[in-house]
Amino acid sequence: MNLTSSQVTKLGLGLGICFAVYKFIPHPAAKAAALGVAGVIVGKQVPYLSAALA
Repeated sequence: MNLTSSQVTKLGLGLGICFAVYKFIPHPAAKAAALGVAGVIVGKQVPYLSAALA
């Protein structure tokens, strides 16, 4: 799997936003949602999981 620089930038931005929500929002449900979204972002990059998430 080869990522272009624009794809890496999009991934980094999405994961950075998820990390900021997890770090600075005190509500436990918001923290759980941020972890879930980050998991989906990473899971879509794994070849055998991307088909299941589509």
